[in-house]
Amino acid sequence: MALALPPCPPSLKSIQHFLKLATEHDTRDPVISYWSRLTALQTGLTLDKSSKEALAVLLPLMDWLEKEKTDNQENEAIAHEVVASAHVENYAMKLFLVADKQDRAANFGKNVVKCFYSAGILFDVMQTFGPLTPENSTWEARHTGDR
Repeated sequence: MALALPPCPPSLKSIQHFLKLATEHDTRDPVISYWSRLTALQTGLTLDKSSKEALAVLLPLMDWLEKEKTDNQENEAIAHEVVASAHVENYAMKLFLVADKQDRAANFGKNVVKCFYSAGILFDVMQTFGPLTPENSTWEARHTGDR
Protein backbone atom coordinates (compact mmCIF):
# COMPACT_ATOMS: atom_id res chain seq x y z
CA MET A 1 0.00 0.00 0.00
CA ALA A 2 1.38 3.38 -0.99
CA LEU A 3 1.81 6.10 1.58
CA ALA A 4 1.36 9.82 0.95
CA LEU A 5 3.34 11.97 3.35
CA PRO A 6 3.84 15.73 3.51
CA PRO A 7 7.29 16.99 2.52
CA CYS A 8 9.98 16.31 5.10
CA PRO A 9 10.87 19.33 7.21
CA PRO A 10 14.55 20.34 7.32
CA SER A 11 14.97 18.51 10.65
CA LEU A 12 14.12 15.20 8.92
CA LYS A 13 16.03 15.77 5.70
CA SER A 14 18.31 12.80 6.36
CA ILE A 15 15.41 10.30 6.23
CA GLN A 16 14.25 11.34 2.76
CA HIS A 17 16.40 8.78 0.93
CA PHE A 18 14.84 5.94 2.97
CA LEU A 19 11.34 7.21 2.18
CA LYS A 20 12.14 7.60 -1.52
CA LEU A 21 13.52 4.06 -1.74
CA ALA A 22 10.43 2.76 0.07
CA THR A 23 8.10 4.51 -2.37
CA GLU A 24 10.01 3.09 -5.33
CA HIS A 25 9.56 -0.41 -3.90
CA ASP A 26 5.90 -0.25 -2.80
CA THR A 27 4.83 -2.55 -5.63
CA ARG A 28 8.21 -4.06 -6.56
CA ASP A 29 9.17 -5.42 -3.12
CA PRO A 30 6.93 -4.63 -0.13
CA VAL A 31 9.53 -6.02 2.30
CA ILE A 32 12.11 -3.45 1.17
CA SER A 33 9.42 -0.78 1.36
CA TYR A 34 8.46 -1.76 4.92
CA TRP A 35 11.99 -1.92 6.36
CA SER A 36 13.08 1.28 4.59
CA ARG A 37 10.16 3.12 6.16
CA LEU A 38 10.85 1.58 9.56
CA THR A 39 14.45 2.79 9.33
CA ALA A 40 13.16 6.25 8.35
CA LEU A 41 10.85 6.28 11.38
CA GLN A 42 13.51 5.13 13.84
CA THR A 43 16.00 7.66 12.49
CA GLY A 44 13.39 10.41 12.39
CA LEU A 45 12.42 9.86 16.01
CA THR A 46 16.04 10.42 17.07
CA LEU A 47 16.21 13.64 15.05
CA ASP A 48 12.95 15.43 15.87
CA LYS A 49 9.93 13.99 17.62
CA SER A 50 8.43 17.18 18.91
CA SER A 51 7.95 19.71 16.11
CA LYS A 52 4.57 19.89 14.43
CA GLU A 53 6.16 19.47 10.98
CA ALA A 54 8.09 16.35 12.00
CA LEU A 55 5.06 14.77 13.66
CA ALA A 56 3.06 15.37 10.47
CA VAL A 57 5.49 12.96 8.78
CA LEU A 58 6.30 10.55 11.61
CA LEU A 59 2.81 9.80 12.95
CA PRO A 60 1.29 8.73 9.60
CA LEU A 61 4.47 6.75 8.96
CA MET A 62 4.03 4.97 12.30
CA ASP A 63 0.37 4.24 11.52
CA TRP A 64 1.30 2.85 8.09
CA LEU A 65 3.96 0.57 9.58
CA GLU A 66 1.57 -0.79 12.21
CA LYS A 67 -1.10 -1.49 9.59
CA GLU A 68 1.38 -3.16 7.22
CA LYS A 69 2.75 -5.38 9.98
CA THR A 70 -0.78 -6.45 10.92
CA ASP A 71 -1.83 -6.99 7.30
CA ASN A 72 1.33 -8.98 6.48
CA GLN A 73 1.69 -11.23 9.52
CA GLU A 74 2.12 -14.21 7.21
CA ASN A 75 5.08 -12.58 5.44
CA GLU A 76 8.06 -13.79 7.45
CA ALA A 77 10.33 -11.12 5.99
CA ILE A 78 8.11 -8.49 7.60
CA ALA A 79 7.20 -10.37 10.77
CA HIS A 80 10.66 -11.71 11.68
CA GLU A 81 13.85 -9.67 11.79
CA VAL A 82 16.18 -12.59 11.01
CA VAL A 83 14.34 -13.35 7.78
CA ALA A 84 14.05 -9.64 7.01
CA SER A 85 17.77 -9.10 7.50
CA ALA A 86 18.60 -11.87 5.03
CA HIS A 87 16.05 -10.53 2.52
CA VAL A 88 17.37 -6.97 2.68
CA GLU A 89 21.00 -8.13 2.47
CA ASN A 90 20.29 -10.38 -0.53
CA TYR A 91 18.43 -7.59 -2.30
CA ALA A 92 21.23 -5.09 -1.62
CA MET A 93 23.84 -7.52 -2.91
CA LYS A 94 21.76 -8.24 -6.01
CA LEU A 95 21.56 -4.52 -6.78
CA PHE A 96 25.26 -4.09 -6.17
CA LEU A 97 26.22 -7.03 -8.39
CA VAL A 98 24.04 -5.79 -11.25
CA ALA A 99 25.64 -2.35 -11.02
CA ASP A 100 29.14 -3.77 -10.63
CA LYS A 101 28.74 -5.96 -13.72
CA GLN A 102 27.57 -2.97 -15.76
CA ASP A 103 30.35 -0.81 -14.37
CA ARG A 104 33.02 -3.37 -15.29
CA ALA A 105 31.54 -3.58 -18.80
CA ALA A 106 32.05 0.21 -19.08
CA ASN A 107 28.31 0.86 -19.16
CA PHE A 108 28.17 4.02 -17.10
CA GLY A 109 24.60 5.17 -16.95
CA LYS A 110 22.06 6.59 -14.60
CA ASN A 111 20.75 3.10 -13.73
CA VAL A 112 24.21 1.94 -12.65
CA VAL A 113 24.56 4.88 -10.30
CA LYS A 114 21.03 4.32 -8.97
CA CYS A 115 21.75 0.62 -8.27
CA PHE A 116 24.95 1.46 -6.38
CA TYR A 117 23.18 4.21 -4.44
CA SER A 118 20.17 2.04 -3.58
CA ALA A 119 22.43 -0.80 -2.44
CA GLY A 120 24.22 1.62 -0.12
CA ILE A 121 20.93 2.83 1.35
CA LEU A 122 19.89 -0.78 1.93
CA PHE A 123 23.10 -1.43 3.84
CA ASP A 124 22.08 1.51 6.03
CA VAL A 125 18.65 -0.13 6.44
CA MET A 126 20.39 -3.34 7.54
CA GLN A 127 21.74 -1.51 10.57
CA THR A 128 18.14 -1.61 11.85
CA PHE A 129 18.82 -5.28 12.60
CA GLY A 130 22.04 -4.59 14.46
CA PRO A 131 25.65 -3.86 13.57
CA LEU A 132 26.76 -4.92 10.12
CA THR A 133 28.93 -8.00 9.87
CA PRO A 134 32.62 -7.27 9.19
CA GLU A 135 32.27 -8.29 5.53
CA ASN A 136 29.27 -5.98 5.05
CA SER A 137 30.96 -3.09 6.83
CA THR A 138 33.97 -3.46 4.54
CA TRP A 139 31.72 -3.62 1.48
CA GLU A 140 29.83 -0.52 2.53
CA ALA A 141 33.02 1.44 3.25
CA ARG A 142 34.44 0.59 -0.17
CA HIS A 143 31.40 1.01 -2.33
CA THR A 144 29.28 3.79 -0.89
CA GLY A 145 30.43 7.33 -0.83
CA ASP A 146 28.96 10.14 1.17
CA ARG A 147 25.27 10.29 0.52
